[in-house]
Amino acid sequence: MNTNVLVALLCATNVCTFVRAVVFSRSSRRRWKEKAEAALKEKTTHLEDRYKAERRAVIRLQHQLRKKVLTLDAMSSTSTQTTSPQQFGPAIARAQSCFSRRAGTPRQGGALVRSARCVLHFDLEFVPKRSLEGLDEYSHAWVIYVFHANTNACGTKNGGAVKALVSVPRLNGEKRGCLSTRTPHRPRPVGLSVGKIISVDWERGEVTLGGIDLVDGTPVLDIKPYVPWCDSVTEATAPKWVTRAIEGEEGEPLAIREVKFAAPEDWTREKVRKAYMERFEIDSKKGGKKQRPLYENADDFVAFVMDTLRLDVRGTRERTEKAEERKLDTYRVTLCHVEVAYVIGKEGDGVVTIVDAVAVEPSDIPGNADLDRPAITRDDNDKYFKNNNNKT
Repeated sequence: MNTNVLVALLCATNVCTFVRAVVFSRSSRRRWKEKAEAALKEKTTHLEDRYKAERRAVIRLQHQLRKKVLTLDAMSSTSTQTTSPQQFGPAIARAQSCFSRRAGTPRQGGALVRSARCVLHFDLEFVPKRSLEGLDEYSHAWVIYVFHANTNACGTKNGGAVKALVSVPRLNGEKRGCLSTRTPHRPRPVGLSVGKIISVDWERGEVTLGGIDLVDGTPVLDIKPYVPWCDSVTEATAPKWVTRAIEGEEGEPLAIREVKFAAPEDWTREKVRKAYMERFEIDSKKGGKKQRPLYENADDFVAFVMDTLRLDVRGTRERTEKAEERKLDTYRVTLCHVEVAYVIGKEGDGVVTIVDAVAVEPSDIPGNADLDRPAITRDDNDKYFKNNNNKT
């Protein structure tokens, strides 16, 4: 074998060895990258789960603290001046509202959800019956109340101090001063809402209002008639991000294009109807005292559910995330003690699909979220997700 052949074989061998080394190196890097990505994903999931658990623990503690404080306030009769930010003197009424939980309640009363219903039950031992006489001569009323479902009412840090800046949903989380917004998280958690007067029964001490955004169990401090000639200011102005919702302009971040039922639509709609009827059948048997429903029939309740979901009631972070980065597949609102589950399409889709509904027990503290396992889970809707391939 001559020298040239030997040199050629040697070169070929070196080239093969080099190629194998390069391929092995690339393969090793790829495996290392895959392992690193898997480890990072596992660590991220662990941190997210830990954050959720810590958040739930903090909220539980805040709920327990508030319950203790309110119990102590009720036992004390010495003075209305107390360290509790919820204490503004005795409430004159309590709200029986279609919005069973703080989450899902629209961020303003009036015309946003006209089909919303609320009955104010007045304390007739404190408020004489005839105090309501003549209120039915007006079309609307102002209600002054306490944001009783705030989770920061008995803060666990900063002594319960209120944050100066809050994230504004219609600005996709941009900050504004708390007193320049309608946030419930205020130095004094007092709310003001307007509602349409549907009926006044001063014998029973009840006022039924429509289109108002009170949470169930809200303590009411006062009710005043709406007087158009002095309460309506025709030359009043507001920032553009406030007015574009009512002016029908594009870019409204809370707008939902369509609300529909998952197929088969009639079956899903019927589930919502049956859940509503079941809830009030249960309530009517408790203690032998029937709780009058807020809606005369289940179809009116279904229409109300659809009206509520025509506004995006999700939190800013979840609403602005890309579809594949959202933490949840199924969202839930509790209305008239019926938990309604729905999914929402990818960003820009603007389509809400109602997938399930089930009657739930009222919360121990009206208006507060139940922190345990929700009544409807991803597993319950597995068939829906499988059929729709998560693209609904």
